Amino acid sequence: MNRDTAGIGLCPIASLSVHVLRWNNRMAAELKLAVFDMEGTLTASPTVWEIMHLKVGTWESHGQPYWHEFRAGRIDYDRFARMDVAAWEGAAERLLDEAVGEVPLMPGCEELLRALCARGIPCAIISNGLERLGLRLAREHGIAHVLANREQVQGGRLTGGLDLLVPYAGKERAMCDLAASLGIGIENVLAVGDGVADVGMFKRAGSSVAFMPENDAVAAQARHVVREPDLRRLLPLVERAVPARL
Repeated sequence: MNRDTAGIGLCPIASLSVHVLRWNNRMAAELKLAVFDMEGTLTASPTVWEIMHLKVGTWESHGQPYWHEFRAGRIDYDRFARMDVAAWEGAAERLLDEAVGEVPLMPGCEELLRALCARGIPCAIISNGLERLGLRLAREHGIAHVLANREQVQGGRLTGGLDLLVPYAGKERAMCDLAASLGIGIENVLAVGDGVADVGMFKRAGSSVAFMPENDAVAAQARHVVREPDLRRLLPLVERAVPARL
């Protein structure tokens, strides 16, 4: 379930390849930071949201109805996220840890992150999803920075509150602030994502990849487009941008 699916209409693009990708042969500038969306980009379905709802028994009563409300445009993403977490009030924190551990990686995720690490390129997650999942990926795959939303916990149980640290419209600002804090020019950043919330990052970053974009309007904003659910398709870009360290 890709949660990032509202707010932009379909827009046919004649230049899109009928194959798996549209590829520009060059990076705009030297690559110094790779920024990734999380859900639908680094991770596949089912999402942590769906898994957690199923664990606490709220998928049919809360999770699915909220999803349909969001898809219909009756609630915005930030409210959607808060409503989901509110439905888990009183649930044991360990259940969320279990849900986080069960989220599958996108095919090719490990290989791509390993290739970036081998070239000394720091990676960051900027997500409207849950920080707890991002921290799992950071521990397992050497991701240096995680910016996402934090569920509130007290006494080992979820309070139902959510600290919205990266609101739906906040990814571009988060990316620019992170790059500035690291002394990296925005032209040296690669942004990778799949949805409407990532478009601001695509427009500002020196290079960008729409990975399995949710519609053609999202794809149109990125320098590169990958339409196959395999992150290894990004390896040629990384290999051209920065040689591997010996």
